[in-house]
Amino acid sequence: MKVGVMKKLNLLILAGVNSCVHSADTPKEERIFRGVQNGKKCAFTMAEVLITLGIIGIVAAMTLPVVIGNSKKVETSSRLKKFNSIMRQAIMMSELNNGEMTEWVRDGWEQRDEEGNIDYDANGQITKKFFTSYLAPYFKYTNIIDGKNAEVDEDGNIISDPTKTSVYLVDGSKITFHNGNCLDIKFDINGDTKPNISGRDEYTFLICTDSSQRLRFCGDENKAFCTYGGETITTRDMAWQKCKDAPHYCSRLLEMDNWEFKDDYPYKL
Repeated sequence: MKVGVMKKLNLLILAGVNSCVHSADTPKEERIFRGVQNGKKCAFTMAEVLITLGIIGIVAAMTLPVVIGNSKKVETSSRLKKFNSIMRQAIMMSELNNGEMTEWVRDGWEQRDEEGNIDYDANGQITKKFFTSYLAPYFKYTNIIDGKNAEVDEDGNIISDPTKTSVYLVDGSKITFHNGNCLDIKFDINGDTKPNISGRDEYTFLICTDSSQRLRFCGDENKAFCTYGGETITTRDMAWQKCKDAPHYCSRLLEMDNWEFKDDYPYKL
């Protein structure tokens, strides 16, 4: 369709050039309007200029969303590659200084209160301590937000949602930690800027300190850092379907595609 539009544009330009050719019968007023006088100059008519500008506008409207979409894909891909590299390097450097990760101390898995609800205060303390003890020296960050339970007023109404430990990096991205069997890491490429939706600007990873959990979640007892589904998702078709059904698996699909966004990626960035 774009080719057809460009052909029409070329024809209009040629028509405009031909319109400069005049005969002795061409009225003087028309020659002056066209910029033709004494046969020395010529120009497009106003109608031809407006039509040409209109077609250019249509072409721009058709192509601009594609250009913007591709730009977002390139930027997101670059940030994911950078994060993946930095995380692996941080783990490697920390193991040189603190020993094998299987020996690192984490003060318990997911913490819950007496009523069985997630204790964000306790989990926040665990994840913050883990990050500051083992990973913080190898990251450039601007702020750490503590994980906390929801705040309620005297009537029991929630006035602020519960939070998880979040680390804001210098490039504007953000890492959020969830204390589970492994440490669930949500990497947001643009921090608190919207949309904040998994599979679009948020991507999930795991850090597993225990060898049995590594085997269970990463598919390899020697693999400390991995994407969701590493133990079961072994083909791209499986990864694509999982990503479509549950966006936190999209990091596995992207890993298989070398952190590039293919044309069939299930979500619009």
